[in-house]
Amino acid sequence: MNAALPYNELQRLAHLHALNILDSGREQSFDDIACLAMSLCRTPIAVVSLIDSDRQWFKSCVGLHATETSRDVSFCAHAILRPDDLLVVEDATQDPRFRDNPLVLGDEHIRFYAGAPLVSAEGHAFGTLCVIDRVPRRLDQLQLNSLQLLARQVMQLLQLREANQALQLSQQKLLTLYNQAPVAIILNHLDDGRFIEFNPEFVRLIGYSAEEILRLTTADITPSEYAEEDQHKLQRVAATGRYGPYEKHYIHKDGSLIPVLLNGVLIEAPDGEQQVWTFIQDISERKRAEQIKNDFVSAVSHELRTPLTSISGALGLLVSGKLGSLPEKMDSMLTIAHKNALRLSQLINDLLDMEKLIAGKMGFDLKRQPLVPIIEQSLESNKAYADSFDVSLSLHICADEQDIPLMVAIDAHRLQQVLANFISNAVKFSPPHGQVEVHLIQQLREIKIAVIDQGPGISDEFREHLFQKFTQADSSASRQRGGTGLGLAISKTFVERMNGRIGFDSVPGQGATFFAIFPLANRASDLSVTPNH
Repeated sequence: MNAALPYNELQRLAHLHALNILDSGREQSFDDIACLAMSLCRTPIAVVSLIDSDRQWFKSCVGLHATETSRDVSFCAHAILRPDDLLVVEDATQDPRFRDNPLVLGDEHIRFYAGAPLVSAEGHAFGTLCVIDRVPRRLDQLQLNSLQLLARQVMQLLQLREANQALQLSQQKLLTLYNQAPVAIILNHLDDGRFIEFNPEFVRLIGYSAEEILRLTTADITPSEYAEEDQHKLQRVAATGRYGPYEKHYIHKDGSLIPVLLNGVLIEAPDGEQQVWTFIQDISERKRAEQIKNDFVSAVSHELRTPLTSISGALGLLVSGKLGSLPEKMDSMLTIAHKNALRLSQLINDLLDMEKLIAGKMGFDLKRQPLVPIIEQSLESNKAYADSFDVSLSLHICADEQDIPLMVAIDAHRLQQVLANFISNAVKFSPPHGQVEVHLIQQLREIKIAVIDQGPGISDEFREHLFQKFTQADSSASRQRGGTGLGLAISKTFVERMNGRIGFDSVPGQGATFFAIFPLANRASDLSVTPNH
């Protein structure tokens, strides 16, 4: 008698086929369980049987030479109809379901069958672990319990096999990605930088053979000037678990320098050792493109500077009235033209400053000198600009000893440029009748120069971009008020080249404070830089 189909037959078959076990080769682990079941139940035959759509296929078959039979004659097809119970047939000739079965009447001469269903966590019965005999018999309770226990072990093996296959597939995908990735990937010891693993792209990038790389450390392929910054990055990755993006150079085997962009993550090896995965992007092409762009901007800026100076001067004379009075409409148009010419001149000057900074051609004359006169001069220089916006400027000094001059080691001209940028930004974003305050605040052995405005403040989404080139917090407003988008980027470089730090504090709608912090140099021992650096 043919067995009915399980109620979940379609889902059961789909899950069975997903195991990728049908028609697979013999595996010792399944054979061992079949042999153990045969021994415990004292039968000559034990089978791990899986029920396919039209056949039963044997993953393990001990005592039989067949590898599969038709599902129509399968005892196991009946067993899977009740996944929670054993199917025990003590004498098949006396059971109406099997007494005319070819396996009973034919050469196999099956009389006894006991099958424990192999049931997944989802309730799908894939087949059975069964024991078979050619004579009638009865199993005791211990044997029945043992057969069910072993069936659960077979199911565990099936699930483990499925998990291992998924893991192998995932590993193969990752290995393919690792080997074919267009970026270099390396694994290093955190403590000494020795290489553990690296992909083919890294071998191509630095020109050494794989054997040579294993004898190197990251320090061996890094110019010495990056030693201090590299140490900071290692401290950061140890503290936070990641670092980057970080631009530096690697040294190729032929001695050439390769510009790279690094991002790294910290991992812990099974033995507890800390290691770092680093993803390395070769940015040589980007740097070449940037150089071409910078050369172009520099050339154009130099070519425009002289004629623009002449145009601005001529327009200035006309607007000032020194060449005679002008019709009102013409005067208005010339005033607009003069302002735009001045703005364009400022942009060109900023571009040329940035070009010098990038090329390392801008000199800094760092001298130990009093800070307050420089601030006062800057306020005086920017007073006319502030007056045009109806904004007042004020200076406030908070020092430990008011009668001792606050000395700093700076380039006065470069600091004036930084202050001019801070103050002009504060003025143009302040409301009419507003006030811009400049505070000098002594903080232990440092002095903080803070410029405070009453403007709209800096939005949260813009904060991380504020010191980047060609960036403005409110582009529409900035266009109306003027500005090149380079001032803060240049100021940041100036301050850092003078051994200072730059930053800002702001609450949207409540104004902004831009500040620069420098080491005090009130005593000779405070002077940590060399003049004319």
